Amino acid sequence: MTYANQVAIALENARLFSDLETELAVRKDLISELESKNAELERFTYTVSHDLKSPLFTIRGFLGYLEKDAFAGNYDRMSSDMQRISNATDRMMQLLNELLELSRVGRLRNESTHIPFNELASEAVEIVQGRILDARIAVSIQPNLPTIYGDKQRLIEVLQNMVDNAAKFMGDQKEPYIEIGQDGEENGNPIFFVRDNGIGISPEHYERVFGLFNKLDVKTDGTGIGLALVKRIVEVHGGRIWVESEVGKGATFYFTLPVKDETE
Repeated sequence: MTYANQVAIALENARLFSDLETELAVRKDLISELESKNAELERFTYTVSHDLKSPLFTIRGFLGYLEKDAFAGNYDRMSSDMQRISNATDRMMQLLNELLELSRVGRLRNESTHIPFNELASEAVEIVQGRILDARIAVSIQPNLPTIYGDKQRLIEVLQNMVDNAAKFMGDQKEPYIEIGQDGEENGNPIFFVRDNGIGISPEHYERVFGLFNKLDVKTDGTGIGLALVKRIVEVHGGRIWVESEVGKGATFYFTLPVKDETE
């Protein structure tokens, strides 16, 4: 009985120790996630104070010019001033809308369904057809891609942002192309990719490109929210996303998506 009691106590201690280790691991993950969120919040604060303040300064400044031009009767200059004010307000609206969209991911979801990936890819390419035609980019979509399970509208946003991003950073490539397809599986889920032959990304920026408000080239249009939105949508679906690239030789964005409802 004494031996049995000692064994029972030892087993209980082992269980408690195991539970403690698990709890510590969970806490460590939570602390890491909290640090990441705090860093994201700092970037958000910077953007609100900088990116939103910048168009406000533009509006305020050109309102002053507008008043002077009105008194002087310089109507050509007034038209130019009003256009600059309009551009600044459009910039603010775009930034606010994208921030709102990012905040909704994971909270507001459409009904998940089974969707052929080729259908998603075709619809996404059609949305950004204007930029593709302007840049004369050849786009190919592998045939017979698998059917996935998820929020169709959100997943179209994923591909739309990725194709648009690839087109935006094509550089002076003489024969630009974008390829959408599948390359193997991970844990039973297909690994999809969006590949381009644009300017590429250096290894030190692989993680940074998915950060909120991070723009590797400040001269390009957009707010730097696109790939952060893509990453969040993919992760909400239980997948993951990463990039492989070489400067001057294009980039390939890989991501996984589920083929079935994991709760079933």
